[in-house]
Amino acid sequence: MAFSMFLRTPACTSRLLSQHMMRLGTQPALKPIETHRTIATINSLKNTLLKTETTPILNSVRSFRTSAVRLASEKGSDHSKLWVVERVTSAILIPLIPLALLSPNKVLDSLLAITITAHSFWGLEAIAVDYVRASIFGPVIPKIAIGLVYLISIATLGGLFYVITHDIGIANSIKQFWAIKAGQKE
Repeated sequence: MAFSMFLRTPACTSRLLSQHMMRLGTQPALKPIETHRTIATINSLKNTLLKTETTPILNSVRSFRTSAVRLASEKGSDHSKLWVVERVTSAILIPLIPLALLSPNKVLDSLLAITITAHSFWGLEAIAVDYVRASIFGPVIPKIAIGLVYLISIATLGGLFYVITHDIGIANSIKQFWAIKAGQKE
C-alpha cells in the first residue's frame, strides 16, 4: 500500500518521473531497450496498483487522512472561530435567562430572542449537516433540510419578536405560564 501511495504522489504522476527515466536511458550504463522496459514496468505496476476495483475498505483506508486538508474553496472559512462564537453564545444564555426573568423589558427580551434563536439555529444546522448527508440521501434532500433549518429559525425569531412588540414579552409570558401551572397545583 505504501508503494501505491508513492505512485499517487504528484512527483510520480507528473512528467518529472518520465523525464528522469528518459535521462537515465541516455546514460551509457543503460541501454534504451532496458529503459523502455523499465518505463513499461513502472506504468503497468502503476495501473495495477491504482485500479479502483479494490474493496471499499481499502479505498476508505487510502482516503483516510490524519491532518486537515484545506481546499481552495475553504480557504476563507475558519470553523474554529465559529465554534468559539457558539460557545460564547451558550455561555451568555446562562446569566441572560435569569436576568431577563427578574427584570422583564424589551431590550433583555430581544437579546434573549436573538441568542436563543442563534443557539437553536446552530444546533439544528449541525444536526442537518451531520445526519442528512448527500452520500445517504442524495444531493437534493440535504439542501431541503438546510432550507428548513433557515425557515424554522426565521419563523422562530419573527414569532419571538412579535411576542415582544405586540404582546407582553417573552419573560412575562413565561411568568404567566408558571402562574397557570402554580394555580393548577393548589
